[in-house]
Amino acid sequence: MSSRVGERGQITVEKAIREELAVYAGDQAVQWVEDGRLIVEFVPAPHRRSLAGTLASKATRQPADEDWAAVRESARSTPDPDRAERPAGRPER
Repeated sequence: MSSRVGERGQITVEKAIREELAVYAGDQAVQWVEDGRLIVEFVPAPHRRSLAGTLASKATRQPADEDWAAVRESARSTPDPDRAERPAGRPER
């Protein structure tokens, strides 16, 4: 597959390649030159549904019966349903 370089230096990654590598809009493309070739590695974007502490000021207490370390670990290990699994060798966030 080939594509043309646009006037601003942009290229399009073909849809079949994006699907095979699980590349989504918002992922970061890290690029460098190695042995005269362009190498591009895609890094997943931050979790889109994360509240990232935006509700921290609203939480006034924690229920005593919750094991929050276990709750956090469970949340971290649950796959994001908005993303397909990344192929082997892809970097994690």
